[in-house]
Amino acid sequence: MKEMKKILSDREQYTGVDYRTYELSVRDTRRYYVVACLGAATLGMLFYHNIIAAAILMCAAIPCKRYYRSYLAARRRLDLSVQFKDLLASLSSSFMTGRQMTEALAEAGKNLAIMYDEHAPIMRELNLITRRLTTGREAERVVLFDFAERSASEDIESFVDVYFTCLTTGGDTIKAVRRASELIQDKLTVRNEIATLTSQKRFEAKILAALPPMILVFLQLSSPDYIAPLYGTIAGTLVMTFCLAMMGIAFYWSTKITDIEV
Repeated sequence: MKEMKKILSDREQYTGVDYRTYELSVRDTRRYYVVACLGAATLGMLFYHNIIAAAILMCAAIPCKRYYRSYLAARRRLDLSVQFKDLLASLSSSFMTGRQMTEALAEAGKNLAIMYDEHAPIMRELNLITRRLTTGREAERVVLFDFAERSASEDIESFVDVYFTCLTTGGDTIKAVRRASELIQDKLTVRNEIATLTSQKRFEAKILAALPPMILVFLQLSSPDYIAPLYGTIAGTLVMTFCLAMMGIAFYWSTKITDIEV
């Protein structure tokens, strides 16, 4: 990684997707604020019966945008890792026929086009990498290290390090690529098993998070007089605020507990 950072510091900046972050488009930002503000306003009216409280809760959509972007970035990194496994399988086949990395990447682009559309992360990266290698005439080392740096993926960084180590020391590149593909496949298998085991708990967490608002709606429709003291009084406002805060904290921690990194 030290060698990677040195190479990247010496090269000129090149525009590419940074998978460590996620930049929302204007359309995505507008959609996020509409959904988040409507949800916050609904909770505000449900818990407080007060327009001012609903407006205050709507302001929470601004800081929550950061967590939404982090979620989208993590999901995109996962998609890239899964698709990278298929790229390694194609590279391994190309290396066995004697092709170099540039030729193997170009052939991989054709092979993966059958599986993924042009908007898939791996297809965009392959188009960018081959264009930089062929049209831009950039060094293979710079381009691949740049891809590994932007991907924020341990699998991709390890593969690039192993590949150039093999080139430097004269190691078996074909065997290294095949082994890397097997390790990533095993890692994805474990990740899928964990996701299957925790799927029920994640679903339960969502149900528990939705339960308090559902109970409030039921009580307001069936017995409005029963919960009337919770509205319009300082004590009721404090109780509702405490309940809303506990509901948010419980949902946050249940999400963190079931979000297991592999």
